[in-house]
Amino acid sequence: MTQPLIMSRSLNSLIRSICRAAPHHESKCHPIARHIASFRNRSTKTKRHDAHSSVYPSHQRSLQRSSSSQTRPSEPNPTLFSLPNLSQPTDFLQLARIATEECDVIRKELASSLQTPHDTETPIEESISQAKRTLHQLDDISNLVCTVIDACELCRSVHASAEWRRAAGDAFGMLSEYIGALNADERLYLSLRRWVFHDIQDGAGSESSSFNGGQDGNRGVMRHLSPEYQRMAYAMRREFERDGIHLSYNQREEARELNNVIVGLESLFSANITEKTKVYDVTGESMVGEVDRIVPRHILGQLVRSTNGQVTMNSTRSSLTLSTDALLTNTLLAHSPSPQLRKEVYMQSNTSIPENLNVLDSLIRHRHLHSTLLGYKSYAHRVLSDRMVGCPEKVEEFLSSMEKRCRGVYENDMEVLLKAKRYVEGSATDIEPWDVPFYTSFVKSQRQHLRWKEDSNWTDGDDEHESSQFSGYFTLENSIEGMKVLVKDLFGIEMVEANIPIQERWDVDLAKSPEGSDPIVSIGGGGLRKFVFHHQEEGPLGTMYFDMHPREGKFVHAAHFTIRCGRIRNNDETSFTSNNHQLPIVALVCNLSPSSSPDPSSATVLSHSEVETLFHEFGHGLHSLLSRTSFQHLSGTRAAMDFVETPSHWMETYARDPSFLSKVLARHYITGLPMSHRRARHLALSHVDFRGVEVQTQIVHSRFDQALFGETPCSPSLGGCTSTEIFGRLHQEAGVPYAMGTHWHSRFGHLVTYGAGYYGYLYAQTFAADIWAKAASTSTSSSSETVRQGGMKIWKEMLIHGGAKDPKEMLVAVLGREPSVDAFFDGMSQK
Repeated sequence: MTQPLIMSRSLNSLIRSICRAAPHHESKCHPIARHIASFRNRSTKTKRHDAHSSVYPSHQRSLQRSSSSQTRPSEPNPTLFSLPNLSQPTDFLQLARIATEECDVIRKELASSLQTPHDTETPIEESISQAKRTLHQLDDISNLVCTVIDACELCRSVHASAEWRRAAGDAFGMLSEYIGALNADERLYLSLRRWVFHDIQDGAGSESSSFNGGQDGNRGVMRHLSPEYQRMAYAMRREFERDGIHLSYNQREEARELNNVIVGLESLFSANITEKTKVYDVTGESMVGEVDRIVPRHILGQLVRSTNGQVTMNSTRSSLTLSTDALLTNTLLAHSPSPQLRKEVYMQSNTSIPENLNVLDSLIRHRHLHSTLLGYKSYAHRVLSDRMVGCPEKVEEFLSSMEKRCRGVYENDMEVLLKAKRYVEGSATDIEPWDVPFYTSFVKSQRQHLRWKEDSNWTDGDDEHESSQFSGYFTLENSIEGMKVLVKDLFGIEMVEANIPIQERWDVDLAKSPEGSDPIVSIGGGGLRKFVFHHQEEGPLGTMYFDMHPREGKFVHAAHFTIRCGRIRNNDETSFTSNNHQLPIVALVCNLSPSSSPDPSSATVLSHSEVETLFHEFGHGLHSLLSRTSFQHLSGTRAAMDFVETPSHWMETYARDPSFLSKVLARHYITGLPMSHRRARHLALSHVDFRGVEVQTQIVHSRFDQALFGETPCSPSLGGCTSTEIFGRLHQEAGVPYAMGTHWHSRFGHLVTYGAGYYGYLYAQTFAADIWAKAASTSTSSSSETVRQGGMKIWKEMLIHGGAKDPKEMLVAVLGREPSVDAFFDGMSQK
């Protein structure tokens, strides 16, 4: 089962270290921003210059407009993504140039500071101020680069205009190379060591270039810094050194060249997934009739297109043209009783991007070479060095323990599916991969009906013969209204929709728009929505865009993109301007079902799984909006990647909570009547059905991810087996259905954004389940005061910190104890 992404990156070592994606997933970023980037899979960070230092870039000042101006529904000069000076495609390269120029000013200032003679008599107050200034200057560099490159990443993934996408891609490539240069800039690293860690006296060299795990920080100025500043310092130093600052100049250049190749391969792998839609014909009256029964022709016409964007359906009685569009594929697999049609759809879909197999092999090879050059045993060791889990061995330990507890549930689930197949098709000995979606849906429906008949709880006035089906109760509009209610009840936050000037939109190609078109699309109109968030005490919180529906050239999965990270200079930091508050801007990108009616004003009816996906991404968005950190490098989802899915999985749980469903979220799109509590309770029970299959599949995909990037990578170019061979072997060992000749993983986008970290979804789900069971359940007995208390605890003990606090400490603060996996498995067994 694939997971939504957090897409955003952070110059993680100054870009990771300074920045860091992505996920991003969640996205969540890019390798670019990893070290000063070391980009991180889902959040690009850049740094910004501090207002107190001698140079304060005018461009960055424009990004730091007042909070009030950032939250107005309409601005005097609307721009793409609400970012200053982004009015036409060519502006991307201009903004990239400005960002690099202003970063260079800060780099020169930091380099110059290294020439200052060491003075052992410097007052501690002055040393503390210098340390803070250095950390903020590094964050300023990260903020400058990431604000542009994150916008590039979103634009090239979603913009309706090919010209805009190309321009964003060009700027992205330019900044990727620049981030490589930042990562290799030893002066940035030495300024961190001299002014923050005080373990070198002058910038000419150092007695040691490896980090000893934090002992240096126990001396001098470090112990006088707040925990957030200390975390920022340690994170940057670790990321610098993890990205090879300790290497010789020639080795650093080699590492930079390898990283540039890696970025290109990642981009190509992702672009192929987005752009390579395969078109094929199904033949025979029975198969054509099956498709017609399941998918209305006007919907099919939106999903089957040629490379020039025109509908290309062959629609004779005996032949019909389909495409490997994910929505169409998943619909047919889940709802067609024809094994022939399901097999054809499955095989076509899972062989649709063969070119990505070579791209993946090259990516594995270059990631391994890059990581071993930096001193790591493998890419997995490098990636996991800054995760909660720590190392590949701990990942395998976690996956083994999960599989041990899941095995019995999984085997029971598969036995049920096989019995169902025998009932429908006659004799059968195996469940094929194209059988799983259909028979899972089939048995769930049967179980729902049986549970409904046997349920003696009629206290809510339900009719004895009321159907147990859930279709029609979920719409996009109801989902958004549910989000508004949820943030109000949990946090006291107002979520208000705003108009979007057409210059700010990316769901339309202005070059193709008719002259005289309305410069403003009314609230709720079009495919793009914009919401501003405000809290009575905290003030404005930021902006969230919703880009919900598929279109040509758009990213095909679900993801959270960071456009601009938040950060705030605390008023007690007297050495920096106080009212320097950068509000976050994020985008939730989904590809929800188009309306089943040709009338554009009709309700967009969603499946329940689509609502879960939407709430999942909303959780990432809230994480970005609700954090309050001094550094954008530590803002929101720029936390440990195996923790960062925790808030999104927690938020997703509301989409299946019986109380929230019946009271708020679920209302029938025709009658307007709310879903009964009884029906909502049955929907929650249906979620548990076949959870063993889902979890076991995630375990296999997580092991596959680890195998690709471990000490003996699955790459023929490195002497190993092919990725397809190990993919099939792991499925067979786990007993998970697999079709020979297919390569599902060639469209497994998480190998780019979550390479060596896919286990993090399952890892975070255990935390989210524990939080839900302990502090966040909205049962009917919960008072509004209890709900608010639970919500505020999660905000103030977890979400507010972003990556500025150890995730383990945050979890203990929320739970009142160490986290446990028991709630996760208790949830799997509820009947």
